[in-house]
Amino acid sequence: MFVTYGLVILASMVLPVLAPIASKTLEIPAKYVGLYAAVLYAAAAGSSMFAPHLVARYGALRTSQGTLVFAAAGLFLLAAGTPLSAVVSAIFVGLAYGPGNTASGQLLTAMTSEGQRSGIFSIKQTCVPAGGAVCGVVLPPLALQLGWQGAAAATGVFCILFALAVQPWRSRLDGNRNPEEPLRPGNLVGSVVTVFNGPRLRALGITGLVYSGMQYAFGAVMVAFLVDRAGISPVDAGLVLSAAMVASVIARLAWGYFADWTRPDIVLTAIGLLTAGSVITAIFVTPDWTRIALVALGCWFGAAGFSWNGVFLALVADIAGPERVAAATSGIMTMVFCGSLVFPALFAGLVALSGYDAALLCVAAATLIAAVYVYVKLSPSMRARS
Repeated sequence: MFVTYGLVILASMVLPVLAPIASKTLEIPAKYVGLYAAVLYAAAAGSSMFAPHLVARYGALRTSQGTLVFAAAGLFLLAAGTPLSAVVSAIFVGLAYGPGNTASGQLLTAMTSEGQRSGIFSIKQTCVPAGGAVCGVVLPPLALQLGWQGAAAATGVFCILFALAVQPWRSRLDGNRNPEEPLRPGNLVGSVVTVFNGPRLRALGITGLVYSGMQYAFGAVMVAFLVDRAGISPVDAGLVLSAAMVASVIARLAWGYFADWTRPDIVLTAIGLLTAGSVITAIFVTPDWTRIALVALGCWFGAAGFSWNGVFLALVADIAGPERVAAATSGIMTMVFCGSLVFPALFAGLVALSGYDAALLCVAAATLIAAVYVYVKLSPSMRARS
């Protein structure tokens, strides 16, 4: 689960990381890369609605192998180097992105107990920054050697190879699949309805929508932002993003085990407050900032804005329970992907109209409000449990 989903994450970040180079071929300004992310997460939101049925029919591992194949297809399309192929690429990678957390959530919930899931889920969720860190370190130099299109295609080949490499585990992990499970849900939005019918799940869904929107609104343009505002090279900006991802790996593990030790609602709130602070600080970035200061800012954002997912998904599993976890995770992730769709598009629009400062202030304010909201809604039940 860690490696397969990590590769899908890597595939989703190929264009954002290579945007300063790829924009010349695509004839699209790098600062509009958020629109690519918007199309990607629209497709992810759609595929997440089908995820419980895919997992039930084919099993978690087969579903994960399928996501790698779709991610590879998206990267091969991106390598074609035209605006149309880039749009279709975003759709394919988005279809790959959607089912991952539902598949892993089903497996991990069955293997863990309530109140002790944050650490385990956080270990799995470190695949997100790990994939981003690999992308930021490897892709820019690889693009200098092979061209950005060659780098995208090479990443697609690796996805295919790993989809084949995990096949020996299929019979062990997918033994409880049901070949008769229908692929099309009777109610397409049934999983989202499940979320909205429960006040605590609803609070988590809205918070996940905002947190994910913030993460991808700023995270998707971080490299282009640093090139524009700090005046550094794409390679150096990619290294800052990699530092943020490395910080996120450490922070996700720390937040997860701290949440098991204390209360996950408090941890989730603290992450939101710290994220809002890091985004506001980014407003003050200028070419006078040293590389150390830029790396420190990247690590701050990485330790907060990229690190909420493990605690969040463990809370979903705790509240939903083993019987409802697949449906609840699917509904929650649909909302999360909607945030990842809407926020980058709005962010790109605000950047085009008013510049980075207004866009950063807006996502920071939304994150701050969401952090307070989830604490108010979850705190009474968490206090009662502890």
